[in-house]
Amino acid sequence: MKKFILAICTAGTALFLAVSPLSAQTPEQNTYLSFLRKGMDQMKTGDYRAAQDSFENALRYQDSGVEAHAGLGMVYYHQREDRYAERELKRVLELDPRFASAYEVLGEIAYRNDDIETAISYWEKAVVLDPSAAPLRERLVRVRKEQKTEKDFNRDVTSHFLTKYEGREKIEAGRIILKILEDAYGEVGRALSYYPDREIQVVLYSNEQFREVTDAPGWSAGVYDGKIRIPAGGIEQETPGLRRLLYHEYTHAVVRSLAPRCPTWLNEGLAQYFEGRDIDARQRTALKRVAGEGKLPPLLKLEGSFMGLRDEQAAYTYLVSLSAVRYMIDSFGLYRVRSVLDELAAGADASKALAAGIALSSEEFERGWKKSLE
Repeated sequence: MKKFILAICTAGTALFLAVSPLSAQTPEQNTYLSFLRKGMDQMKTGDYRAAQDSFENALRYQDSGVEAHAGLGMVYYHQREDRYAERELKRVLELDPRFASAYEVLGEIAYRNDDIETAISYWEKAVVLDPSAAPLRERLVRVRKEQKTEKDFNRDVTSHFLTKYEGREKIEAGRIILKILEDAYGEVGRALSYYPDREIQVVLYSNEQFREVTDAPGWSAGVYDGKIRIPAGGIEQETPGLRRLLYHEYTHAVVRSLAPRCPTWLNEGLAQYFEGRDIDARQRTALKRVAGEGKLPPLLKLEGSFMGLRDEQAAYTYLVSLSAVRYMIDSFGLYRVRSVLDELAAGADASKALAAGIALSSEEFERGWKKSLE
């Protein structure tokens, strides 16, 4: 029997929720399946409001339809209407208690609302029901480390950020970091005409805690994985380096909120742009040489994570990403970059998003970028 696949992005990865609708037998079931298929197609294109209508229509014909309740839960999840998403996914589990993916998404909802204990509880049930879920098992290991490390952390809440830290000695560091992040909220928001409508979580660690919880490579000075995570040991005053780091990670939070499936080169290029990173004369000379030799990597190869790269590889890949994004901004303006992000949010792949956002194919954009370096 054919399965329908629903997909969401969580913590930078795709989570697939598979549902197996019954074969149609009656006019009501035929209509139910018609609305269900329509909703699935609308989900794929990012048209969540239309998908919501389709799944609700499907349920008018078959209120016990596990698939439509699952689809509706996913739509609400995407739209960050967590209370309604929980309602639908719990209804799924009433109808089918072995629906492992419903537990997984419920865990995601709890986690992004900083209820780590509940998230772990849901994910433990999911892996019992689906022992093959290796990525979720790995996630559980990391989140258990996070729970153990942060169990006694203090919290400060502003209108835009929730900050967590350990010990009174980090209170002043937290204030410094929050001030910089509020500046970033305003500056990046004005540039991209976008202000996240939910608080962004910021966790301050010792250097040792940061490496333990994040498993970040040695070259990484901060991480955004749904939360901004910063090693805050020794922060006593604002410095240019701290400001750059926080603008960088905050930009990742904005991009994730705008377009969860943003290719990494665009995401990292924007983060470096907003931190104020320049390309110096030596770097420009190196890029010119590589471009002249025809050895610049295709951007298509820079869409996955950079976290596994070695120091030298990472430095080069970040430089290439910044170069491509600076060319895009200089040539088309930030308004068009925002259009590309909107297209990605609507379900377009990188090539189609570029074509719609800047009116160039990905091949034409890359040719123009590489020519500008020669």
